[in-house]
This record gives sequence, C-alpha cells and structure tokens, in this order.
Amino acid sequence: MSVITDLQIAATDRTPEISLLPATGIFSMKGESFPEDVSAFYGQVIVAIDQLAGKLGRPLEVDIAMVYINSSSIKALFRLFEGFEAVRKAGDPVNIRWRFHDDDDIMQELGEDFKDRFPDLPIDVKPL
Repeated sequence: MSVITDLQIAATDRTPEISLLPATGIFSMKGESFPEDVSAFYGQVIVAIDQLAGKLGRPLEVDIAMVYINSSSIKALFRLFEGFEAVRKAGDPVNIRWRFHDDDDIMQELGEDFKDRFPDLPIDVKPL
C-alpha cells in the first residue's frame, strides 16, 4: 500500500479549513468557500480524495460544516463526493456528517441535495 500524505489547508476569509488524515481516516471541511480560483484551491483536495479509493484500508469519516459556499465551489464539492463514492465502491465504509447552523436553510438544503444525489453514501444532515 502506498503512503497517502496528510493534507492540511488553513482557513482564509474566502476558503474553508480542510484536513485529510488518511492514517486515521478523517476528512473535515468547515467555513466559507468562495475562492478566486476554485480549480486551483480544490484541485489538490480532489486529487487527494481520489487517491484514497482502494488504498485507505479503514472507514473514512467525513465532517462537513460550511457557513457559505458559492456555486463554483458546489461543483468542486460534488467532485469530492464522487471521490467519497469511489472510496465506498472500493470497499472502505464512508460516513458523512453534514452540519449546518440551525437557522441556515440553504446549507441544510444543500446537504439534503447531496444526500439525494448520492443515495449509497450515508449522509447525516443535522444542525450543529
């Protein structure tokens, strides 16, 4: 099994904090997402998630708690969910927790949309 390295991205005023720890099977993403260049920001994250399929060897625990996400970032997030689905199809369980602020209908609906689009992924949509 090849070694998959950790990925740590600090939050900025335009981008979320992202953490991927393959050794423990944890991916988290929280904050706001409206980067100047979505492809440049999310490219490395998508590649890192895609590399997990068939190599993780443990459950992947995903925690997502976004405050705001623009439409371009939603497309990138969709690619991440495709990666999570690939991990699941390769045989490693994936558990996704989508958290939102109690009064944030938009983030709640977005979580529900991902749940509908990826019916084979267990996505738990709940308020923080």
